[in-house]
Amino acid sequence: MNFKPNCVKDEELIKIPVKNCKEKLVNLRDYNKEIIMEIEEESKKSQNLKETECFVRESVAIMLSQIQSSLSNNLCLKIIDGYRPMEAQKRIYTQVFSEIKSKFPNLADKELKKETDKWVANPRIIPPHTTGGAVDLTIMDKNLKELDFGTKVNTISIKAATEFPFKNKTKENRIFLIKIMTKAGFVNYPLEWWHWSYGDRIWAYYKKKPFAIYNSI
Repeated sequence: MNFKPNCVKDEELIKIPVKNCKEKLVNLRDYNKEIIMEIEEESKKSQNLKETECFVRESVAIMLSQIQSSLSNNLCLKIIDGYRPMEAQKRIYTQVFSEIKSKFPNLADKELKKETDKWVANPRIIPPHTTGGAVDLTIMDKNLKELDFGTKVNTISIKAATEFPFKNKTKENRIFLIKIMTKAGFVNYPLEWWHWSYGDRIWAYYKKKPFAIYNSI
């Protein structure tokens, strides 16, 4: 298979200026009671989050709430991560680097870092989650079962790429997710169907904005 997702390189992201709008971080739960939260453990632990807490920028909270309101009664968003402190980002980067190294033991460190950068944001580029503008999410049905998107969230595989050529229901589910998220104003990171950004450098790059509006918090 010749499938190759078109991903922005870190070198391009670093060039994008940031004019921080200083929008506040808010608890998503205060904006919507129906969204389910199951925050990634490293991020949750680093912030001492309660089960009902997930922090994002206010605009992101409003957008996610609007998306939830637009869904049928049979569906709901499930948030895996929102704002993530830089310390947690560094630990996650190290964990993924180790995982990649175990998978490709013959690669030199330079190549290992390059491969790791595909799957988790390098702390040097203002990682999306540290801005409060990025969310990892999926969709659940009325029985609280995740819809079939082909892979689980945080799977390191080419099949996790958003436009991987799945067929049938998996393809329909991904198209549906893309539709509702892009309509709300988010942009997707092409290697992760679950990762959506607003206001950060990834958003600025794909929206062709002159600058990002969220800096690391």
